[in-house]
Amino acid sequence: MSLMMVPMGETKVISLFRGKDEMKRRLQDLGFVKGQEVQVLGENSSGLILLVKGTKIALNRGLASLIMVD
Repeated sequence: MSLMMVPMGETKVISLFRGKDEMKRRLQDLGFVKGQEVQVLGENSSGLILLVKGTKIALNRGLASLIMVD
């Protein structure tokens, strides 16, 4: 499932990235690595607030939809 579909407060594990290699590398630089846990802390009309490796990160909906989680 896409990270966009994860309810607020839940923690999931990153399983796959979709999109161009450049975008995948950018997400990995931010800490979004396959096998890493990610928690959805909040959301608004423009995107999600996430907790990855102890750091809060805001992602727009387009980028969040490229991250697949289990």
